[in-house]
Amino acid sequence: MSLTLKEIQQMQEEFDKAHTGDIPFYEVISNKNIDILEHLIVCMVGEIGEFSNIVKKIRRGDFRYEEKKSELEEEIVDAFIYLLKITNQCNFNIEASYLEKMKKNKIKFSRYNK
Repeated sequence: MSLTLKEIQQMQEEFDKAHTGDIPFYEVISNKNIDILEHLIVCMVGEIGEFSNIVKKIRRGDFRYEEKKSELEEEIVDAFIYLLKITNQCNFNIEASYLEKMKKNKIKFSRYNK
């Protein structure tokens, strides 16, 4: 199954609305609930930390990359989920923003063109 980024965002938003707990992961972020954004950032960085810790252990020889690849994928998807939550709650148009940033990066990194 292939989904667009917008479809994935919508799927995450529907999931969040159906599985709300103490923290409403569907409310638009504003000054009155900036603590939710802070929570999401800490969670996302935590997932990146778990990913990094696995990479560190591979690098020092505790494991082979192939042994931990599925765990790495799970951790990066966890971080992606938090990124989706942030994107949804901040009402960011991530697709348009990505395309605009890519234009800037093409100029910024043009000296590395092959």
